[in-house]
Amino acid sequence: MTKILTFTFIWLVLSANALCQDIQDTPVAPSHSLEESDESAEADTSHLEAYNFNGGFHTEFYNAVQTDSSGTLRKLQFAPTIGGGLSYAFSPPWRFLPEANWVLPRFDEDTRIMKNIFMIRADLGYDIFDWLRLRIGTSLMWLNQHGRGGRAKLKNGNDTSTFYYPSENRSSLNNTLDLGAEIKFSDEWSVRMQTYTYALFKQERRQLSYTLFLTYYWKQ
Repeated sequence: MTKILTFTFIWLVLSANALCQDIQDTPVAPSHSLEESDESAEADTSHLEAYNFNGGFHTEFYNAVQTDSSGTLRKLQFAPTIGGGLSYAFSPPWRFLPEANWVLPRFDEDTRIMKNIFMIRADLGYDIFDWLRLRIGTSLMWLNQHGRGGRAKLKNGNDTSTFYYPSENRSSLNNTLDLGAEIKFSDEWSVRMQTYTYALFKQERRQLSYTLFLTYYWKQ
């Protein structure tokens, strides 16, 4: 047993000595090669392509909101909207496009209701051409309404009805299915139409909103 342990110890010492000799004899790669490897690894793991800044106009509930006593339905609304986001290039021509937008406070319905809409959203973008990107995604829409109370008579079919405005602060959260088309004029500028479908699987509650955006991309 002692002879076996002694032989094993001598073998380990000789093996360690040979390993150290191999390491000492191994040529050291130039320092710039290591730097190049680090840069390549960094390039492979970094997918952030650009920051983007949005400005435009939002239309809430297309063709579903009565705007006057004659029964006219709203198709276009100039609600100022601002926001920003990121562009990640993870597998060309695909892009991951998270963003946050804010429909600025405004008064609707004869200045009786003030509304805020905050959008936390993300799209998956596909560049069909250098100038055209299609987008599909989803949003969390947080709507805050502050009512001043009161009432108004509006047309309801062939008759008129009295509608009452809320007099308190209310908030709601909705999830939407989003589709968009973006036309790029250059590497920095684009225009986009983005739609948001509420209650996709409930026909009686389904609504469509949309935003027209002008976007600036700050390339990295």
